[in-house]
Amino acid sequence: MSCSGEPRGLRLTRRSWLQLVATAVAATSYASPVEADLRVLRPEDESTRDKSLQALLASMRSIVRRKDSKALCALMAHDFKVEFDVGKGPDVFRRQWDSESSTTAVWAVLDRLLSLGGTFYSNSLFAVPYVYTRFPYDLDRLSHVVATSDIPVNAEANLASARVGMLKHAIVPLVTPLTPPAMLCQQPFVAVQHPAFGLCYVAGTDVYSPVGHRAFFEKRQGRWRWLGLAAPTLATPPVLLAAAGAAP
Repeated sequence: MSCSGEPRGLRLTRRSWLQLVATAVAATSYASPVEADLRVLRPEDESTRDKSLQALLASMRSIVRRKDSKALCALMAHDFKVEFDVGKGPDVFRRQWDSESSTTAVWAVLDRLLSLGGTFYSNSLFAVPYVYTRFPYDLDRLSHVVATSDIPVNAEANLASARVGMLKHAIVPLVTPLTPPAMLCQQPFVAVQHPAFGLCYVAGTDVYSPVGHRAFFEKRQGRWRWLGLAAPTLATPPVLLAAAGAAP
């Protein structure tokens, strides 16, 4: 790609231009006039308010690391919801996700999901991740992802490419809108449209989508139960009637 108005013989490729930008950005320690153009969604985890909920989540993380399908299903409520349009109960979950297999995608989905904090809808209803529950109402959920920490931005879709900057908890537009379910943990890189750097790439494991999978937990008769694991579908959009401030 050539730049209009450049001197004859000086033609910068997109990659070399991004490398020059990267050098300039590094010289200013990624100073953030650039970040002023992006909204931020900081991590939030309200599970610390309830020790029994914390214990359940810790147990669930351990089960996911062991890939123990039987123990995972034991955490479910009897009316556990499997996606929004599939069915209910542990048996449906096992068939849908092939959870008896150690290579099923559900282990990566849950590992990523449980690494993120969540928030309460009420004293007895909790959901993860905060990326879903706290995402701004006025932004298109299919067209944005959230940097869940301080993450690098690359010029191309590989680790060897030039780093052009950093994103710190920023909400960044996607080049191509997602189609639910958004399982970004299975994508090595995601193309984003940065307001300063243009087309660039972030690792799929560094971002999460508000239309990705979310998990719900409910306290029943003093005991927390896993209520569901679901991602929205375009055919059957989820509606959660909850306390003020709940995500649609």
